[in-house]
Amino acid sequence: MKCSVLLPVFNGGRELRVAIESILRQDEPEFELILIDDCSTDQTARVIREYARKDHRIRGIFHDKNMGLTEALNEGLAEARTEFVVRMDHDDEALPHRLRTLVGYMQSHPDTVVAGSYVYHMGRTPQLDRLVAFPTEHEDIVRALPSGNCIYHPAVIMRRKEILSLGGYRSEFRNAQDYDLWLRAGKTFRLANVPVPLLRYRFSPRGLTLGQKWQQMFEVQMALVSFRDPSLSGEKLLVSAEEALAKIDREQFLCVVAQGTIEELCRLHLWRDALKVLHHFSKQLRFRHSVRLSLYSAKWACSQYFNRQ
Repeated sequence: MKCSVLLPVFNGGRELRVAIESILRQDEPEFELILIDDCSTDQTARVIREYARKDHRIRGIFHDKNMGLTEALNEGLAEARTEFVVRMDHDDEALPHRLRTLVGYMQSHPDTVVAGSYVYHMGRTPQLDRLVAFPTEHEDIVRALPSGNCIYHPAVIMRRKEILSLGGYRSEFRNAQDYDLWLRAGKTFRLANVPVPLLRYRFSPRGLTLGQKWQQMFEVQMALVSFRDPSLSGEKLLVSAEEALAKIDREQFLCVVAQGTIEELCRLHLWRDALKVLHHFSKQLRFRHSVRLSLYSAKWACSQYFNRQ
């Protein structure tokens, strides 16, 4: 086998078939696909068992209680039988040459431990997909990381041994576990992004709340504080992260997040999703910011719509 594809999923049965099929259609056939059902309550387990019966390369792992993404990822790293571990999310679609390209890149760059790639944000149709590019060289990535995550988690390939030597994903991080890992890995190992799109990433707002985004920002601050001072842990790390978070205007931050989400949905012609996000987020913001968001979104949507005509 050339690589292990790690795909944890919780209640993702509706989109899971597309993700699995995209891996089974790869032009690199020597892989294992590790599907971890984190105690889903929908049809996820049934879908996994169905495919596992048909293809020996698929391994299904089923939890009897929900462990969360971080624990599932660490379990998958421990279970993987190959040197290279490729991440995949249940609602994305791998392009047919993804595994071959990523494995080939790692084989020709033995000093690289984590490599992502360019991605497409899924549009309403494939013709409306939007290319998203990132820094490709290690020096540019580690320079950019403290300002924002420039490696898409579901797009990466990792060297299993080296990631495990860092302790894998840290349990303190439930919403920013990848960002914390890249910051830590970049101090010791080389990072990269392959400069070709290899994944169609579903830009989905489903289940997204501004409260979750604020919690994620707290974990981002925690990762940054730890990155700057690795000696901090436990209560001291939490306190330092809270102090950093207190310097950020919560309402302003959430309004910017909402605006950016709606902008991207409009670019992708996902008009219905954009309206849902506007309605959903507006109820979570103070009146002044809610009005501002509504006016801004209407202006942005109109400009995108008429520019496409």
